[in-house]
Parts: sequence; C-alpha cells; structure tokens
Amino acid sequence: MVASTPTRRPSRLDALTGLRFWFAFLVVVHHSLQHWFGNRVYPVADFGYIGVDFFFVLSGFVLTWSWRPEVSAGRFWWNRVARIWPLHLTTLVLAVVFVADQINHPGVLGTVANLLLLQAWVPSDKVYFGYNAVAWSLSCEVFFYLAFPWLVKAIAVMSTQRRRALIGAVIGLLLLYPGVFSLTIAPHDFSGWEWTTYVAPLWRLGEFVVGIVAALAVRDGWRPRMRGWQALVVACTLAGGLLADGMMRGSLRNRPLVEVAGMLVVALVIVCIAADELDGRRRLLASRPMVALGAASYALYLCHALLYGWLVARWSSTGDGMMRVVGWSAYVALAVGLAFALHHLVEVPCERWLRHRR
Repeated sequence: MVASTPTRRPSRLDALTGLRFWFAFLVVVHHSLQHWFGNRVYPVADFGYIGVDFFFVLSGFVLTWSWRPEVSAGRFWWNRVARIWPLHLTTLVLAVVFVADQINHPGVLGTVANLLLLQAWVPSDKVYFGYNAVAWSLSCEVFFYLAFPWLVKAIAVMSTQRRRALIGAVIGLLLLYPGVFSLTIAPHDFSGWEWTTYVAPLWRLGEFVVGIVAALAVRDGWRPRMRGWQALVVACTLAGGLLADGMMRGSLRNRPLVEVAGMLVVALVIVCIAADELDGRRRLLASRPMVALGAASYALYLCHALLYGWLVARWSSTGDGMMRVVGWSAYVALAVGLAFALHHLVEVPCERWLRHRR
C-alpha cells in the first residue's frame, strides 16, 4: 500500500455507480434463480446475499466521499429521505396491489414500521420482511443515515492508527458475535439467527463504518497498490472457491462468517476501483451504459422481488434446460426495464421535487 498527496476530488465516482448494477444483479440472482433451476443451484443463488454487504459498505464510502462539513445534519437527513423514501413507498403500494397474496401482512404496528422504515428493529420476519421484503435493508440505511453526521466527524479526526484499530474492533466483534450467539442463544433457531446476524441494524453498522474509514483514507490521499481488475480477480477467485465448496456440500459454510469476509473483500474492490478512476484509469464500469444501469440499481433492487412474485403465479418454471434459461433471462430483462421506468418516472423527479421543498 502506498500513500500519495491528495488530488482534486470529483463529486462522483462513475465506476462505483457502474459497479452497483452488478451487485444488485447478485441480489436478483439470490431471489430468483432457484425458481427456474431448482434446489441444485441453491449455493449459487444463496451467495447473492453478498450484494447486500456491498451496498452497506458502499453506502458508507459514497456518503463520506461526498461529505462536506458545512452541510447541516438536517439538510443531510432530508436529502436522504428524498433519495430513498418515494420509491420505497411506491414499491410498497405495488406490493399491496399486485402481489397481495404472496407478501407478509405485518399488522397495524408492522405497517407503520414499514412505512417509516423501522421494520428491521423488530425481530419478526412478518414485520422485517413485510410487504416488499427487500426493504428491510433500507431500514438499516435509515439508522446509518441518522448516525452518519456524528460517525464521520468522529472518525475523520482519528489518526491512521486509531482508524486501523477501529477496523480491527469491527472485524473482531463481527467474528465473535455470531459464534457466541450460535452456541448460547439459538443454535437451531433459524429465524432468530437470521434477524440477529443478518437483518439487525446494529449487526450491519460495522459494514457502514468500514466504508466510512475506507473513503476517508482515499480522500486523504491513500492509494492501494492493487488495481481494480486485480481486486475483482481476487474477489471472483474467493467467491469461486466458496461456491465450489458449497456445491459439493449442498450449502454454503457459516453464513455470518462468510459475510465478514465478504465485507472486507467488497471494501477492497470499492477502494481499488475508486483509486483507478481517481488516477485516470476509467474503464467499462465508468462507461455511459454501465453508469445508466448503476443509476437504476436502487430501483432494480426494490422492484425485482415484486416482479418475481407476480410472475411466479403466472409463469411456470417447467420445461427443458433451454426454456428455463430463456424464462429466467426474460424475467431479468423485465426487471431491468421496470427498474428504468421507476427510476426515471418516480425516483428522479420525486427526489428533485423534495430536495427543493425542505
């Protein structure tokens, strides 16, 4: 690893925007692949949850990258509401209208929690997976947004040594916590395990903090020796080994521990690709088509499960191998098309309107 003097900082890193699409695609795979190809692809499909790790680390990175101390906490929070809430409300309504028979109905209090994006704090899958199930991660993001103005200021004044110690503490807690939980509290309770080490915002906060530290290091002029493509090769190699093991065993190994490793790998990928762009090495990820796909990735994340649920009731997954490939590919194409429509017709205009009416 090397350090260099800080350079002029662009407000946006297009390559990271392009990268967002591929990790959103991983989540699409996670939720849909088994319907078309059966349980034999379970390890491949299940591995898609790493996409959520990426978005939590990326959230800390990009918010810190664009952070300006003179922007008030109130302005920051309102901008985040404008960014995420209109599309969340839209997809919640779409869930009620189009897939009402396939969603969790969490009751009055659960509905309020979902509307206000507080559902991830409730240890009940009917609540945190209520209506549009993937919106649980937005509930974590809201918690991160509330904490961000204080977190970033506290971490920004830390020395390099203290930031490294902070990362070590995050890794240590995330490694220790699932082990203690699995041995003492609920070794056979999947729902409890799922909430405590997957959904709970406090569990996910570590990934957000890692993103903040990484962005501050790059803002301060630090650069990794590794190039972006090399980091991607490392990530794909590790993922390939994990998937090969999972295919032989029929399932992936300890999921919370895999997520800790995934957090570090995606952080490496984010930092290396950001450094490439800052050093003038713009490649495919920063191309106009990839940036357009990445910009619509939030809409893709929120709408793909609803479209999948709607299609499941109307589109059989039977047929030979080629027909299954065609069917799944058509679903992905429809999901991307719907995401673009929601992005341009709801997300962008609503965010613009709300930002000017604080």
